[in-house]
Amino acid sequence: MPAKNLTPRIKNLKQQYLKYKPTINLELALAKTAVYQETQGEAMVVRRAKAMKRYCETKEINILDHELIVSNVGAWPREAVVTPEVSAHWINKELDTMSTRAYDPLQISEEHKKIFREQIFPYWEGKTVVDQWLAQIPEEIAEMGYKSGIIDCEIKTETGPGEIAPGYAEILLPQGYGGIKAHAEKRLEELDLNDSAQIEQYHFLRAVIITCEAMAIFGERHAQKAEQMAAEEKKAERKAELLKIAEVCRWVGTNPPRNFWEALQLIWFSQNALFMELSAPSYSPGRVDQYLYPYFKADEAAGILNKKEAQELLECLWIKMAEQCWYLNENSAKYYAGYTAFQNLCVGGVTPDGRDAVNEMSYMVLQASMDVKLCQPSLSVRLNKKNPDEFFYAVADLASQGTGFPAIHNDEIGIKMLMKKGVTPEEARNWCLVGCVEPNISGKLSQWSAVSAYNFGSAVEFALTNGIHVMSGKKYGLETGDPAQMKTFEEFYDAVKKQVAYLIKVSSISSNVTEIAQKELCPCPYASMLFMDCIDNGKDLMRGGARYNIGPGTLGIGIGDAANSLSAIKKLIFEEKKLTFEELAATLSDDFENHDQTLMMLLNAAPKYGNDDDYVDDFARELADLVVQEHHKYKTLNGNYFMPSLYPYLRISAGRSGFGASFGPEGECRLPTVVLLAMVRRNWVRQRF
Repeated sequence: MPAKNLTPRIKNLKQQYLKYKPTINLELALAKTAVYQETQGEAMVVRRAKAMKRYCETKEINILDHELIVSNVGAWPREAVVTPEVSAHWINKELDTMSTRAYDPLQISEEHKKIFREQIFPYWEGKTVVDQWLAQIPEEIAEMGYKSGIIDCEIKTETGPGEIAPGYAEILLPQGYGGIKAHAEKRLEELDLNDSAQIEQYHFLRAVIITCEAMAIFGERHAQKAEQMAAEEKKAERKAELLKIAEVCRWVGTNPPRNFWEALQLIWFSQNALFMELSAPSYSPGRVDQYLYPYFKADEAAGILNKKEAQELLECLWIKMAEQCWYLNENSAKYYAGYTAFQNLCVGGVTPDGRDAVNEMSYMVLQASMDVKLCQPSLSVRLNKKNPDEFFYAVADLASQGTGFPAIHNDEIGIKMLMKKGVTPEEARNWCLVGCVEPNISGKLSQWSAVSAYNFGSAVEFALTNGIHVMSGKKYGLETGDPAQMKTFEEFYDAVKKQVAYLIKVSSISSNVTEIAQKELCPCPYASMLFMDCIDNGKDLMRGGARYNIGPGTLGIGIGDAANSLSAIKKLIFEEKKLTFEELAATLSDDFENHDQTLMMLLNAAPKYGNDDDYVDDFARELADLVVQEHHKYKTLNGNYFMPSLYPYLRISAGRSGFGASFGPEGECRLPTVVLLAMVRRNWVRQRF
């Protein structure tokens, strides 16, 4: 399945995309600020719905040349719309530096700087999710959770939960916004407001209705813009396209789609709306090959379009998804560089009844990513032994392009993971991917994957320093004793385990405070109405309204680093006695300068994680088991178990001491020992998060 020559339209759209630089747009922030000022005292969920409606009524609408799928979250492609209710402080602080920073610079005009300083920030100061988190979290945990490299709570307090797969196949496509609105109106009529428990449901359902009205306005305004442009257009072909765009937008602003083009436009309107509601990562469109295929085949059979035309429409959507810009503060942008919003599409796998799910649309989706070659949308494939060989070859063809897509997942393992979380086998077989690698169920499973990240390397550091954080000199870890006084490796290993358990405990505390702030300040009626049971329950996602509620959870970073460190300490200090803790401390204190012999010994004399050597791999297994046990000690805001996950990141290069991947004479991967004190001294830990 080789890449094809781009059609003239797609070539022009891609060139057009490359002309736009990521830029801050304040229209949404102004709309939210105005509505919040006008609605003081109203239910928060209603205020947020009204703010979204105001934005849909007032935002600048543009349709670019050559476009067939239209709309932007901002006024133009690659604009980052600011959601000030989550975080406003960092933007105010970075207004004069965000356009020149090293990672993900964001353009902003002097006029917008002035608007933010004078009209937006003064209202939001002290009222945001971050402000509430900082006001309510214990001081020592706040210090650990922000820019320390020990625990990272920054992403979810600065941007919001996200990480969902809305029910496009289950709710949006079959019902449209009009059907969703009618469902909410019916439920509203059924409420008995003499029951105080139903008051909250009343506000939520009102918010859903307002949100659906907002989307009708959004569609209508795009239709009017297209008609206005058509009236001025001289080229007959483009005039006809603009009139068709008007018809499509007006229809899907309220109604379920009737054809492939309308289905694509409705999905893109929805992706826009999610980012309008809350600037967060990982809004996943789910199993697009499954729910788009019937529209394509029906249109093809009716002679409405052919495969080439459908492929072009699909690639128009791909470029729109690439235009979506996720913005972060300077510190976070170092680790999530690329502006990518992680809109993860999924193809392949099996059907809910267990049959091969690969269809013609599966190949068209692979082809779109092969043709367009942009950083979004993310593309994942579920590979199952029931899938045809041709599909495996097509996946390999795309992987060979070097774009990093697709991410390849074992279908049977994904199904088992969801079943373990209580999902039925039929629903589990319908799983999709959210974020980077997280299995999810579209429209049914609310799973906030990563509320914080903690550093296994910090656990090793604290075991070596009796709880002292080297970068700051403060005691952030537990006092587990002076390692030089420990007689056995088991004593030291036990100290590391205690430090890991403590980091998880701190992460749980931080998570609870973050969840409370998000629940109180950022209910999401739009995202919630696209989940089964939320309207029937009258509950927002953050209040457990979805059919399945899991997590949130954490990301454990650097388990391989910890395993390598433990391997070196066990081998060289306790078994072979080639090194003492005092010598190791001196070496690390000097950042390996003038300690070449010790460095080479650490690099080469101890087994390294990832080479199928149980001596070191057992540490990773045991630490992973410990993580699961510790997470099950803690409950989240909605009563779910705290959810564990591991991100085994590796740095490929890191300065003189060579921390990164190296290869031995037989080509085996020899990952260096990373005792994290050295990494801390070089600020590498800060760079990882």
